Amino acid sequence: MPPNGLTPFSMLSGEFRSSIVRRWSIGERRSAADAARLLTEHARQLNLISRELPVPGAALSEWNKRKQPPLWAALAAFDLELKRGWRPETHEEWAGFAAMLCKLMPVMNLENLNKYLPSDMDPQIASGWIAAAIEEDHHYRVRKKLVAKNHDIR
Repeated sequence: MPPNGLTPFSMLSGEFRSSIVRRWSIGERRSAADAARLLTEHARQLNLISRELPVPGAALSEWNKRKQPPLWAALAAFDLELKRGWRPETHEEWAGFAAMLCKLMPVMNLENLNKYLPSDMDPQIASGWIAAAIEEDHHYRVRKKLVAKNHDIR
């Protein structure tokens, strides 16, 4: 594993996360303020956030400029993109798709996968990427516990 702790999968999915809000907002063809309002409302419907007021349009523009959206915004934009008909094509998109889907649907596993996939998606391809996302999440949690345990020992 590289010294920064990032695996190839996490690097790919991280690149996707940094671009999904921008991809969604470009497709919206509305002002940043209106897009931010829609994104906030959708995140509330998904129970990702509880805030009542939408984020300002300037915040959405800044996230897109810096490629650092908060997780809730990336997950909401990802869900809206899926509903719009977007499907992954590149390795970066598949890694991001799998990682985001696992975060949105934590009860999903490989046995009940078809219940959560869009009907026009190939479950064979998706299952490989989702298995990698599940494995990546498991290893992340193990590494996090080890770091906490080592910190407690000091």
